[in-house]
Amino acid sequence: MKSVNKAIISAMIISTTFTGCGVSSLSVTGDNLIQSKDQNLVVQGQVETDETTINTKVPGNIIEVKVSEGDKVKKGDVLIRIANDAMLAKKAQADAAAAAATGQMKAAEAAKNAAMAQSEKAENGAKAEVIAKAKAAYDFVQEAHKFAKDSYERVHALYEQGIATQQQDEEASTKLKEVAMKVEIAKQTYDEALNGAREEDKLAAKALVSKADSMIQAAKGQVLQAQAASKEVSTYIADSVITAPTDGVVTTVNPKVGELVSTGMPLITISKTSNLWLEVKVPETELSMVSVGKKVNVKLLAYKDESFEGEIVRVNKKPDFATKRATNDNGQYDILSYGVKIKFSKMDKELYPGMTALVDFGNKEDAKKEDSKKEEINQENKSDAKGEVKEDTKQKTEEQTKQDVKKAGK
Repeated sequence: MKSVNKAIISAMIISTTFTGCGVSSLSVTGDNLIQSKDQNLVVQGQVETDETTINTKVPGNIIEVKVSEGDKVKKGDVLIRIANDAMLAKKAQADAAAAAATGQMKAAEAAKNAAMAQSEKAENGAKAEVIAKAKAAYDFVQEAHKFAKDSYERVHALYEQGIATQQQDEEASTKLKEVAMKVEIAKQTYDEALNGAREEDKLAAKALVSKADSMIQAAKGQVLQAQAASKEVSTYIADSVITAPTDGVVTTVNPKVGELVSTGMPLITISKTSNLWLEVKVPETELSMVSVGKKVNVKLLAYKDESFEGEIVRVNKKPDFATKRATNDNGQYDILSYGVKIKFSKMDKELYPGMTALVDFGNKEDAKKEDSKKEEINQENKSDAKGEVKEDTKQKTEEQTKQDVKKAGK
């Protein structure tokens, strides 16, 4: 009963609104009102706008809701805050791991530099000053050996003569042997300085460089892993602050402070307040009066004393009802309807989504006359085209006959 009353009231409002347009009777078709018998096609529609539903990317407890339904917001305004204490702790852990891995990488790089220096030394040999020092040490111990040898020979001769004791002879011999050992060591050091390190020393130095490289690569991997973890957590922290993606009006606010929300849960709906349009449904029997670019007259129940101009910008290719079926009562078929989008040519009034609008597509008889006139022009063009073809064919036939006569005379 309530729905019937609403339909009657709507019909009365529309009839009153369009009294100046010659509208007298309206019939209900689905959710829209269309004129059934009068001269003008008038269809009821509503104001539409783009809506953006904002979901949460992270779960957590709502700690702040900064907007209410009806609030106007700008792009970037903070709408909701979600608790992020756990995420902040995870970020601190990731940053600490990144710092530790960076320290390990620097230590590995220092070890590599030292190994490379050692390897370079093994490959290239000692420097000139090192060789000079080794040569000087070798010369010194050679002189000491000569002196120790002379001393031993003198003491030994005295020992054989019975002048020196056996102990003195043995001490001189021992001293000579010690100096001889030092000569051998100095000679080896000098030879190594001249000839460079042994092959096994060179291989060992290269192995140290390779090991240091491996340590650096491992440390770099740990650094990158820790940095990626920190970046990921930073993204979650940023997502815990919900901001407006566009200008508009808040039309829905779902959560409350303290409520636990899960990932993907819709939180807020924002409706744009600019570029609003009309959406109406026109029955297929009246589609001849609808074409993209056509200007139409629009009345809004909110501003019933004013008229506005609109332009058809789209006619949906798909119908609103997908089936046709015969009725048992009269054998007729259900009529399909097609969505038509209309934009205002100029609008200086404040509009809200869902406002009722009445669109006048013009006089039906005028539209039929215009269609008939177009059809007559098309038929005339076709007739003219056929006449030109016939005339051209006639001329070609006469010309061919003349040529045949000439050939026969010859």
